[in-house]
Amino acid sequence: MSVSKIQKIALEEAFTLPELASKTRLFTGPNGAQDLARDLLDIQGTRLERMKASGISLMILSLTSPGPQDEADPEKALALARRANDFLAGEVEKNPSSFAGLASLSMHDPETAAFEARRAVKSLGLVGIIVNDFQTVSADGEQIIFYDQPEWDFFWKEITELDVPVYIHPRLTTPDISKKFLDGRPGLRGSAYFFSVGVSLHVLGLYVNGVFERFPKLQIVVGHMGEHLLLPLWRIDHRLGYNTGALKPKTQKTFREVIKTNISITTSGHYGTPALLYAIQEIGIDRIMFSIDYPYETLEEGPKWFDDITELSQGQKEQIASGNAKRLFKLN
Repeated sequence: MSVSKIQKIALEEAFTLPELASKTRLFTGPNGAQDLARDLLDIQGTRLERMKASGISLMILSLTSPGPQDEADPEKALALARRANDFLAGEVEKNPSSFAGLASLSMHDPETAAFEARRAVKSLGLVGIIVNDFQTVSADGEQIIFYDQPEWDFFWKEITELDVPVYIHPRLTTPDISKKFLDGRPGLRGSAYFFSVGVSLHVLGLYVNGVFERFPKLQIVVGHMGEHLLLPLWRIDHRLGYNTGALKPKTQKTFREVIKTNISITTSGHYGTPALLYAIQEIGIDRIMFSIDYPYETLEEGPKWFDDITELSQGQKEQIASGNAKRLFKLN
C-alpha cells in the first residue's frame, strides 16, 4: 500500500478499556462487533501500522461512547473518567509523536467535571475534552442532564480558562424517547440518524441559552460533517429571529455568527464531497477538520476519499487535514 502524501490529524478516534470491551457488542463496525472490540483495544499495534499507511501522522484518541455519560452513579462515573484518562495518558506517553488524547469526564455536576478537566489537561497533558452528549443520572436511564443551564457556567468558565476544545460526541438516546420515536424503525436509533439529532439539540441549547455569549472564547467541536446543524443554518436563525419573550435566544449573536467563531466540525464518518464543499461555503474552511471515526469506520476509506478530492487545492486540503487541528488543539 502506498503512503498518502497528505499527512493528516484524525481526532474522533476511539479506544476502550478492557473492562468495557463487552459493551461494544451493542455496536458494530465495518467488520462486525467482534473485530470492533479488538480494534478498540488495540492502540500501539495494528492501529499504528494502518495509520502510517493511510497518512495519519497523529491520532487524537478518546474513550468510546457512551463512557462516563452512561454511568448513573456519580462516584462510578468519576472513577471511570479518571481510569480512562490515566490509561489514555499512559498510551500517549508511549508514543507522543503518534497519539494525543481527549479527556473523559463525569458530568453529574459542574464542579466535579471542572476539577477532572483541569487534572487531565494540566497534570496528564491531554489536549481537549470529550463528552458524549447528555449525562444519565438515574438507573432507568430516563433522568438526564444537559450542560446548557446557568449552573454549568462554573464548568464552562473552567474550560475557557484551560483554553481547550470540547468535543460533543453522540450517544444512544433515552429508553423512553427511543420507544416513542424509534419503535418500528430501530436502525435509525444510532449513527445512521438519531445520534446527530441529540448532539445538534445540545449544541443549539448551548446557543439559545447564551453559553457562547457568556463565554465568547469557548470552542466546541462536533463530528460527522456538523451533525444536523449546517443545512438548516439559515432557517434556524430565521425562525429564532421571530421569537419573543421566553422563546427568544439569550444572546445577541445569530447562530451563524457563533458557528463561525465558536464551533468546528470534522469529517468523521461522513465522506461526502458535496457536503464538505457546502460546509466550506457556509462556515469557512478554517472551521473544518479531517477525521475518520475509527474503528467504526475503516482506517483506509476516509483518507482515500480525502486524498482523491479534486475540488480543493493542495493548500486547502492541508489546512483541513492537519492545519486547523494544529491551531485549535495547539499541537506542535
